Amino acid sequence: MNLSLFLLFYFGIGTQIFNRTTEKVYAIWNTTAGGDSKPSPPGDFTGTYWPTEPPEAALDGNVRSEYTNHGGCDSGPGNSVECGSNTGFYLTLAVRRFTLVSFRIATNIGAITRDPLMITIEGSNYNESELTFGKSWTLIYNGTTGLTRYFARAYFGDLQSVSGLSMPFTSYRLLVTSKRGQSNCVSYSEFRMMGFIEYD
Repeated sequence: MNLSLFLLFYFGIGTQIFNRTTEKVYAIWNTTAGGDSKPSPPGDFTGTYWPTEPPEAALDGNVRSEYTNHGGCDSGPGNSVECGSNTGFYLTLAVRRFTLVSFRIATNIGAITRDPLMITIEGSNYNESELTFGKSWTLIYNGTTGLTRYFARAYFGDLQSVSGLSMPFTSYRLLVTSKRGQSNCVSYSEFRMMGFIEYD
């Protein structure tokens, strides 16, 4: 890899921010990297996301909105560090393909304990109808969200680099694997993707 290409990929020079347009975002829960996606409907019970805080909110460019998923818990008073784990979303991009180089996640607008700390990111070039199957996804990131030292609300954490498999994908899947503390859900206000866009 020549120096200019290295700089482009690892320091984000010339990268573009992915901005959601018409993409449908699918909420999921009880899902792990490499596994089948389990749909998460709106609601206030186990396996649901809060109806007014859908997955689209994590990709709307607004840190004052948020995506909240209960995972294996409900909206009741029971709190656990596990609530909201193995939840997330996936989407197929309206642009042809996107090479994810780096990302930033923003804290939620409310409880500190709901912030995600560890995630996985996967990419796929399969047809949208096949994205519920785990075999269609390729793991490209497994690590921190960059929020460990950030406690302010609706605030972006550190820029995280995707240095493993840098290649273009038509779809992406994000899953939260751990959060900051005990609560009945996990919640984050933005997932900002930076990389290289291929248009139709």
